[in-house]
Amino acid sequence: MSEKFVYLILGSRGGGRSSVVPDLVDFGLERSSESQVFVSDEDKVAWGSPLSIRHALCEQKSYTWSGVDEGLSVDATSETVFIVADGLSDPADFVEAFFNWLQGSDYELGRIITIADCNRIHQERKLLQWYDCCIHFSDVVLLSNRTEVSNKWVDEFKERYLKEYYPCLFVFVKKGHLPNPSLVLEPEARRISKLFDEPDEYVFEDDEDEEAFDEEDEPAAWDPSKDPFLAKLGNGRRARTLPHISSLID
Repeated sequence: MSEKFVYLILGSRGGGRSSVVPDLVDFGLERSSESQVFVSDEDKVAWGSPLSIRHALCEQKSYTWSGVDEGLSVDATSETVFIVADGLSDPADFVEAFFNWLQGSDYELGRIITIADCNRIHQERKLLQWYDCCIHFSDVVLLSNRTEVSNKWVDEFKERYLKEYYPCLFVFVKKGHLPNPSLVLEPEARRISKLFDEPDEYVFEDDEDEEAFDEEDEPAAWDPSKDPFLAKLGNGRRARTLPHISSLID
């Protein structure tokens, strides 16, 4: 098994990613661990300054996001890599591009983490559709920016997914920080999506069965088109369209 892990960070611009990601690096990794954090050019400009990461062995880099057709291009070389999805991108497009990149890399998926901006979701209900997509792929959901929402609202937000038997973890972000970053980074799959699951291993009944085995019978990786959020219609559009987030949070 590979010892190189990549983490995908989903969430909208302004939702707290710029404070949570440094926590994951500074307090979730060993001091001797080399890491890279990739942020989109657009988010880098919006934030105006590099992330406040203090870890001595972390390198901050940027990438250009031009959509799923152009794909995801990141020059990952460290043992641990964080890819922060563009905060105004369509999460379905970004996840598909990330999936394609991962197949050609030598990295193993650590976890997919969504940073949920509770204040904005409470203010703009249409954002729920956008976050539904993010959380569908996520192992961990970090509940950020809760100053304007009640505990009752947070409970109802979580219950919406728990009723559908989502196995992901829900963790509170308190004053921009995480209580246990290493727990968030534990490479254990807890997502409801099957997209990144390993195909079932072929088990031979006996030597004769192994000799008759054809490589074409080897179980294939999951097909993105089978995922409900990535499925497309005949015209090439997604079967489930998401709102343009830029019109909802700007």
